Amino acid sequence: MASIYDEFAAIAADPHTDWDTLHWIAEKYPELRPAVAENPATYPELLDALRAIGDPEIDSALARRHSQPRTPVPPETAASSGGPARSAKEGSSSWWIATPEEAAPPLPVETTSDAEEEWFGSGSSDSDSFTAPTPAPGTTVPPSTGPARRRRPSTSRLLLAVALPLVALVAVAALVLNLWTGSDAAGDSSADTSAVEAAPPDAESGQSATEESELGESEPDAVSTDEAETPPTEDELRDAVAALPEESSCEAAEEDRAALTAFGATAGEDAAWSDPADASLVEETLLALQESCGSSHAARIYLDLQGSAEDVPAALRATVESMGPAWIRTGFPAQGQLLESFAAPGGNVVCELGDALRCTVLEHSFSAPEGCTGGVTYAIEVDRAAEPACGDPVDPAGQPELGYGQTASNEFFACSSFQSQMSCWNQLTGEGINLSASRNATY
Repeated sequence: MASIYDEFAAIAADPHTDWDTLHWIAEKYPELRPAVAENPATYPELLDALRAIGDPEIDSALARRHSQPRTPVPPETAASSGGPARSAKEGSSSWWIATPEEAAPPLPVETTSDAEEEWFGSGSSDSDSFTAPTPAPGTTVPPSTGPARRRRPSTSRLLLAVALPLVALVAVAALVLNLWTGSDAAGDSSADTSAVEAAPPDAESGQSATEESELGESEPDAVSTDEAETPPTEDELRDAVAALPEESSCEAAEEDRAALTAFGATAGEDAAWSDPADASLVEETLLALQESCGSSHAARIYLDLQGSAEDVPAALRATVESMGPAWIRTGFPAQGQLLESFAAPGGNVVCELGDALRCTVLEHSFSAPEGCTGGVTYAIEVDRAAEPACGDPVDPAGQPELGYGQTASNEFFACSSFQSQMSCWNQLTGEGINLSASRNATY
């Protein structure tokens, strides 16, 4: 069975092929251009365009074309439309081309000296981008001499001839598939009639019910996945504590405290560590945090991991308390009396030293901060400067007197009494406040 390509080759060589088809073949099938060039039915403009390509095979075909003997053509009259006059030969269905002498006088056809530039636009001679012209409307083109020719179907008819069988084949296949699918669906429906009848009235779409079921089941799965998240192991928590000195932001002591607490809750058993080496790890971590983040940061963690904090595991609290505060460096130390609370001579300024420093001025002439009535209280913490704390005043009753020129202190804070003021400061940072009845000033 001949292929479509073979049919196009035969059409290209057939002297009865019409101009449109020859033009289309020359444009779409470069390898058939020699056959088009040799075909005696090819019109002159197309021959000029083929000649301008400069292909040796096309040139040989053109040479063979001129060497072919001319066949006499019966005289006919020119048609009223442009192009060679054509009429039916008596007793035959073939169409004949009138001779130039008996056809209507042709209109002149303008050509340029460079045919290649005319047909290829920018002057390119690329054979793959061939575009030959068709005769201009209303223009009579002198016919080439040669055998009589019969008009072939146009390009659109050739394409329809190829496409229609394919469309029909696809339609038949779709019909067969539809019938086969419908048959299976009918069989399933008849086999499950009782289930359909038992379905509730609002179950109109099985697909919708399936989608709702899938959506309903997906949410518990997502929740269960979050709930089932595996907690960090003891080794992972131990590694996190060891990495704190290098990875801490040094801006949030509570984050470092949380890492130590989580480790203590996993690695500690009652008041002892499951591995005795973990106590040394905690101590080394606190010392290293002081080196990397400063004494105020380390002191804040130290104070938060002892005392009455309920969330601190017993093993961790015991380790921190055993360290004591002596390892915390003080940049502005004071040698003073170890007093927890005291009052200035006259009792107008009373102070208390503990995990924080608090002092209350009972009577004053300066403007009190907002929210302070019946005295003004200020507080200093190991990692915070002096600020109002009127909600937690110092009780003045029964306080020992700190005479002028005397100093009281604990591990983190100190106060010195002067005739003009009470001066208190943070021994770790040196930040403090001066208090008297007439003024207060921070430094």
